[in-house]
Amino acid sequence: MQTIAANLGSMLTPIGNPQNLYLYARAGMSAAELITLMLPYSATALILLLIWIQVAAAKAPHVCGSEKDKTLLGFSDRKELNMEYLAAYLILFTICLLTVARIIPYQIPLVLVLIYMLLRNRENISRVDYSLLATFIALFIFIGNLGRIPQFSSFLERIMAGRETLTAVLASQIMSNVPAALLLSGFTDNYRALIVGTNIGGLGTLIASMASLISFKYIAKENRNLRGKYLGIFTASNIIFMIFMLILYFFLR
Repeated sequence: MQTIAANLGSMLTPIGNPQNLYLYARAGMSAAELITLMLPYSATALILLLIWIQVAAAKAPHVCGSEKDKTLLGFSDRKELNMEYLAAYLILFTICLLTVARIIPYQIPLVLVLIYMLLRNRENISRVDYSLLATFIALFIFIGNLGRIPQFSSFLERIMAGRETLTAVLASQIMSNVPAALLLSGFTDNYRALIVGTNIGGLGTLIASMASLISFKYIAKENRNLRGKYLGIFTASNIIFMIFMLILYFFLR
């Protein structure tokens, strides 16, 4: 449910999802336009999540975690706070927001973040999941080559006409929603439909969004025996939420 909440909660703003940021920039729309577009979906998703949590919580046993469990989950009673890091990252975050708002060029935050990380947080660079990044780089290369095949391009143009949102939802299931946004944006200028489709498309299969892959990788690392059960429950839950979001899409349409 945390993964579903991450996928649905992040669709409201330009910086919530990578595909939102890309399509928002490509369409030249304002942040207010994107938020207005996605607000009905985000509000409905929040209501569905609250209902789902209440139902699940009513069936779940109430067990207090041990101190060991809390430690493994990353909880602790430590109250130390590095004010330098807090101030620095808040400033960098603000600069990044100014870039999203098209007030300053992207090169400025790029250089500032890299310099600060190298000087003060170099160890975090080694903690990046480069294998996951490599997976998505391979996907980007694949869809780039796919879009250059004339037969595939003409086929995609035919099926997308008037069906951009549904095409984006389906494409996201097999290539993930960020690569789907990159691919499909080259065949239509209906970016509003692509924004809705790629956000809904983050639900469904495991590969539909990066958040889903990250959570599954974490589960597999912690307990390999849970992979099958997790994947089954995860997929069923995602499909249910996707159906509700598609019903809302057809209603709003």
